Amino acid sequence: MTQFIKTCPNCGQNLVEKLQNVDVKQDLKACYAESIPVLVCENPTCTNQEKYYSPFSFNLLKMKCPEINKW
Repeated sequence: MTQFIKTCPNCGQNLVEKLQNVDVKQDLKACYAESIPVLVCENPTCTNQEKYYSPFSFNLLKMKCPEINKW
């Protein structure tokens, strides 16, 4: 079983879970999903702007946007 990332790989600060709206564009199709849980770094001086999705978040995104088959 894979361990979820809980700390920022850049600065080591804990990641905070937030609900984000996701705009997915693939070819000519577009999907907008609201309230997808993601983990983000809260350190204002950190250069890491990545959003980390758990498998549950990714499955929720696929349910809301069934036209995406891979990210």
